[in-house]
Amino acid sequence: MGADVSSHVLSVAVPPAGVNIVRGLRDRGILPGFVEPVEVGVDGTVKGASLEDIKVAWQVAVWSPEWFAVCMRALPALEWLHSDFVGTDQLPLDDLAKRGIVFTNGAGNFSRPMAEWVILAAMAASKELFKFIHASEQGEWNRKIYPKELSGSIMCLLGLGSVGQLVAEMASCLGIKVRAVTRHPRTFLPRGVRELIPYANWHDHLSDVDFLVCALPLTEETANMVNESTFALMKETAWLINVARGGIVDEAALVRALDDGRIGGAVLDAFVVEPLPPNHPLWRRSNVLVLPHRSWYSPQVEERTTQLFASQLYRWIEGKPLRNVVDPALGYAPGEL
Repeated sequence: MGADVSSHVLSVAVPPAGVNIVRGLRDRGILPGFVEPVEVGVDGTVKGASLEDIKVAWQVAVWSPEWFAVCMRALPALEWLHSDFVGTDQLPLDDLAKRGIVFTNGAGNFSRPMAEWVILAAMAASKELFKFIHASEQGEWNRKIYPKELSGSIMCLLGLGSVGQLVAEMASCLGIKVRAVTRHPRTFLPRGVRELIPYANWHDHLSDVDFLVCALPLTEETANMVNESTFALMKETAWLINVARGGIVDEAALVRALDDGRIGGAVLDAFVVEPLPPNHPLWRRSNVLVLPHRSWYSPQVEERTTQLFASQLYRWIEGKPLRNVVDPALGYAPGEL
């Protein structure tokens, strides 16, 4: 793998919204001067280059499984496809593997804002913030609300990728005891993690958990990973925090657990159906915060996404191994789980 730049032009396929982005990055010197964006529409039209010249595609600015699939069909010489995003659950990974196309994702681009949301959620739950907000809105001077300290509480991380690792670092600074469930054995404890839990028996370590955090990819194996049996093992005061994918949680089981008072509450940024339907039973609960899949956003994300692609592109040109390479058989880049 690597680019032949003897012609001094490297064509990079992008969605229509990405053409000016690439030109701007090139003009600022972030991308090489010989890079030329090639517009590929969701209808398969390609503007600006011969199909045989396009070996690189960048899914920039917009999440579109349709555009991804179009690149697979329309670009016969494609060698490498990079996505700014992390999720792969809607992408034709089998087709990638059959054609030998390298696929890299944006793991790390959104870690900081997502990790901050997890910490905010844990703080809000511990300090009974939702009850205080309700009392304030009602004009009620309620001194029968009893907030707790975070120090000494226990957080269980499902997933130890870039988000999970940053959550562990932040949480440990607040005195939270972090245990992490990971599929891949590690020879050392990542910073902030007190205990690594084998994926096969993670349910055995739930009874004393205060915060269960979903920060892992959605795959066939992780679908409905958090389910009826999970909630049955949790404390009545424990909170679920999901900044990953909605399909990781059995929503019907979550609703029943909330109705029965089997868990303390939930902060949710991902759902099976999005937008969450107006009549969904997760709405309008005093102990549930619904976010519109927005925990990933911050103004700094754009810079991270462009810097990541730029560094990857230089590595590809120089024939060096790429980072964040997704294993089609797993559905994620090793290290995300």
